[in-house]
Amino acid sequence: MSEDPIIHFEIRAATLAEIKEFTDEIQPDLGCRAIARRAEGGFVIDAYLPESRLQSSRDVRSAANVSLHVLENSSEVGRARQQEVGSGNRYAARGEVPRGLGRKE
Repeated sequence: MSEDPIIHFEIRAATLAEIKEFTDEIQPDLGCRAIARRAEGGFVIDAYLPESRLQSSRDVRSAANVSLHVLENSSEVGRARQQEVGSGNRYAARGEVPRGLGRKE
């Protein structure tokens, strides 16, 4: 697959201002509700970027104030999780009541 994988990583910095400066410069995906957490020696926030952009983000001006820690390749994890999903139609057999939490009619 020629698609650039999405990488889940942490941005660590001593202050929230350093994290904000870095994220303003590289514009990562911080999820729908970015929340910085207190960590040993400062703050940490989760972010997502394509692998090529993550590599180039290490060279931006504000990168000297933060450290980046790769957590996982989210593209790989997503493909592995898709293998857990069945491919059959559980409603195909007439007369069988579907299982699950939904209302049975």
